[in-house]
Amino acid sequence: MVEEGMVLEIEGLEELLKALAKYPKQSDKMLKEALVPGLAMIASDAKKRAPVDTGRLMSSIGAKADHVYRGKPAPGILETKKVGSEIVGRVGSAVVYAAYQEYGTRYQPGKPYLRPALKATKDKVVKEIEKRIAKVLKKLGL
Repeated sequence: MVEEGMVLEIEGLEELLKALAKYPKQSDKMLKEALVPGLAMIASDAKKRAPVDTGRLMSSIGAKADHVYRGKPAPGILETKKVGSEIVGRVGSAVVYAAYQEYGTRYQPGKPYLRPALKATKDKVVKEIEKRIAKVLKKLGL
């Protein structure tokens, strides 16, 4: 299955990361907080578009921002190694049949809800994240 998504590129990222390196604990937390409201916009739109039978899929859609982790943990162990300073935002559902609803199966066509939500909210999300990152920089005095 192809993983689709939106990549937000920040002009001047190297300079930003150098400046934020002086405040690692605060900046990590603040950058995650800057992403979450934009991700919540996508999740909210996806919930409105999700096919409803029991409502389980719709209620399971969520958003979070976290560091990228690499490595395959042993079964039952959730610990992996953090690599670099990359932070990724994710919107989706852990419900087993979520991907079948989004993409379909060979027996049933998909009823996309995540991809249309991303497409519909993309511009608003980018503006929200830019606004929140500006606030982070202001809080840090940069």
